[in-house]
Amino acid sequence: MDHDGDERPLDPGRRKVLAVLAGAGGCAIAAGAGGPALVLALAPAQAGGSATGRWVRTVQKASLKDGEAQRVAIVSERRDAWSVERDVVLGSVWLVLRGDALQAFSAVCPHLGCSVNAHKGGFACPCHTSAFDADGKRTAGPSPRDLDALATRVDAEGYVEVDFKKFRIGVPERVAT
Repeated sequence: MDHDGDERPLDPGRRKVLAVLAGAGGCAIAAGAGGPALVLALAPAQAGGSATGRWVRTVQKASLKDGEAQRVAIVSERRDAWSVERDVVLGSVWLVLRGDALQAFSAVCPHLGCSVNAHKGGFACPCHTSAFDADGKRTAGPSPRDLDALATRVDAEGYVEVDFKKFRIGVPERVAT
């Protein structure tokens, strides 16, 4: 205002400085709020998923009987984007020891996801009569593929570790989910 009480317009230089300051302040506020929001939104993608597999410790190799399939629960932690549950049963596998060779098969039938049982030197699905030999090869029934084999290793203390994964059911290709 001037001495008579009339408003005087800001000169163009001052307007430009105020506009730049207002824009910079808005950007600072957006960055301050947007950074944490972006981290929160990207957390599920960074957490990974079961498709990558995870090595899960199961039983001692010495407890397995040669040639006999043993069903073993896969107990580990379950993670979602923001929380972790400990000691959760994620599924089960069949472990088969033949001499020094150790095999692991998913206990889920590739047909429709029923639980596969050990049966007469192989495996059988009680839901739709799919049958598999001792090496997990499909021998009968509607299963679109063999049993899903999983990688194994034995740790320094003699425990069998399984690279646990789940696979899509009802399709001929073995696709991790």
